[in-house]
Amino acid sequence: MAKCLGQTTVSKYVRQVTDALVTPSILNYFIKFPATLEQRNIIKNKFYTKFGIPGVIGCIDGSHFHIFTPKRDIEHLFYCRKHFYSLNVQMICDSECRIISVNAKYGGATHDAFIWENSQANRYIQDINKNNEQVWFLGDSGYPQRPWMMTPIPDAAEGTPEAKYNTIHGKARVVIENTFGRLKNRWRCLCKDRTLHYTPERCATIIMACSVLHNLAIDFMVPDPEEDVIDSLELGISAVSSEEPLRDHGSRDDLIRGRTLRQILVDRIIDYTLLIINLMFHFFSRFCVTMCHKRIIV
Repeated sequence: MAKCLGQTTVSKYVRQVTDALVTPSILNYFIKFPATLEQRNIIKNKFYTKFGIPGVIGCIDGSHFHIFTPKRDIEHLFYCRKHFYSLNVQMICDSECRIISVNAKYGGATHDAFIWENSQANRYIQDINKNNEQVWFLGDSGYPQRPWMMTPIPDAAEGTPEAKYNTIHGKARVVIENTFGRLKNRWRCLCKDRTLHYTPERCATIIMACSVLHNLAIDFMVPDPEEDVIDSLELGISAVSSEEPLRDHGSRDDLIRGRTLRQILVDRIIDYTLLIINLMFHFFSRFCVTMCHKRIIV
């Protein structure tokens, strides 16, 4: 049937469908930040159960989506460090790879940290922290350390608690890489080797519409496409930030409090790890004693 449709017709239908999917009533229903304490606790508990890191209500990162060359007077805003025109799309996801925030307003020349500092999600989580609720996002080294943003500890020596924190942080944060990967794998127009041949505004609409459909697929347990495994390089994803850290112009107090909270988090992770080891040792000892008794009885 697709062979019988002209490009004009297809473009018309793409516009109608994507416009429908990003209407506020639909967009805000399927992509929504955890607005209540109960919703945030559910996400926190899932992250803690899966990765052993407390307080996390989302993982954040940016990914570049290829777009066609924009108009000459604005093209400099979209030419990214990877030497192509793109939108730098910031997303936040939960532990199930469900997108809870998407920001597709900025061109590829914009740094991840700038997008974050000027985002609604940043203001929202700061308000939560001001109400004495200690929750945070996990971000890579391209983001500034804050009480509400936990980043890796640079140059952590191997075998130290800080290195253990970095390992667990990385394992938890990989869910945002998986989210981008699954999104680009399902909607192949978003892959690295594909280019969206529309204006930047229309490309942003298409990306947000695909994000809505991504969450719909998760909600209705639609399996990911079964095809050749696509590695992260093909999808245009990196597990490590390839951006130079942006000069931190934020509050010095926020940085100090952020580092202090991160150190507390390091200590809690180590305590949790020791607890698990002790419990495993305890149950193993009980098991050995039980087996010995059984052999004696026999």
